[in-house]
Amino acid sequence: MANQLKVLLLKDQWLIAKIEEIEDVIMGDPDCILHDPMSIQGDQLTDWLPFASEKVAVIRSSDIITFVDPSDDIIALYRNGKTELLTE
Repeated sequence: MANQLKVLLLKDQWLIAKIEEIEDVIMGDPDCILHDPMSIQGDQLTDWLPFASEKVAVIRSSDIITFVDPSDDIIALYRNGKTELLTE
């Protein structure tokens, strides 16, 4: 999985992000990199890392409940949000 744009469910929050898989990690260690993650709240996206200067997060794939390909509408919102990140 090389920087594929996906919609993810983590516990009770939906995100859209580019996902990169980390190869050869020890079981239980973080093995996914989320690039430019945005929280999906209704029909709006908000910055998932509002206080971070670098918009990259490393997580464990075991924390992802499910993931799907984003709809065209959510892709359009995501691309528009990159130039003007929305925050809560």
